[in-house]
Amino acid sequence: MELEKTYYFRVDTAAQNENHDLTLSALQRIIVTASEEHLKNIGLDVPKLMKDYGVSWILLSLSIEVKDKIRSGELLSVRTWHTNKKGVYYRRDFEICHEDGTVAANAATFSSIFDMESRRLCTNKEVLALVDELGEGKELFEASPRLRIKPEELDFVMTQNVMPSWIDALGHTNNLRYGDLITDALPAENRAKLGKLSRFELGFTGELRLGESVELRLKEEEDGTVLAAGIRSTDEKPAFLAKLAF
Repeated sequence: MELEKTYYFRVDTAAQNENHDLTLSALQRIIVTASEEHLKNIGLDVPKLMKDYGVSWILLSLSIEVKDKIRSGELLSVRTWHTNKKGVYYRRDFEICHEDGTVAANAATFSSIFDMESRRLCTNKEVLALVDELGEGKELFEASPRLRIKPEELDFVMTQNVMPSWIDALGHTNNLRYGDLITDALPAENRAKLGKLSRFELGFTGELRLGESVELRLKEEEDGTVLAAGIRSTDEKPAFLAKLAF
């Protein structure tokens, strides 16, 4: 059973910023690590899918609701399960708990199967039949596979070249780098509020590859919500969209 497995994440110094608050990329890492371990346990992990079928899971978006402040040094426990499939989107939910068992955060991701050769969504019926056998689970909160943000309404902050160290086994910028990019673009007053983050949404809208640069744009709404986007240099289309609520 999916829920019989629990995964753990230690909030060490690498997961915290200078204010001892969890970083955006650390929040992402909790989700990614638990997801990868779970997929390995059920025989649908990325290395196996790449070796056997030439395909991979590709993360399309994630949403995290922080319920209670995550503390320095604690060992978080995580349960995760496949929730449902809607069209090409496979939803997965996560329950992240403090050491005493109380809920620290809930999260949801939306993923699809990606063909490594065509760089498009997988159409291999054998592979799709395999992943379609995943069960149905409970949705912990409302989340959407796509963010509705207009990048042209955001303000330019900086441009960053894609670095070789960002590139992962899929040949594009690893999703964990996007949390760091957003953090680097945030003004000091927003970085200082990360300990009060209540919701983080991140959508991946296009591959960001070596040889490209990304233009970071931000806007703070009247309620304090921060909107962010990264625009690719090659086609001036978004590589990611993000929303931070405090």
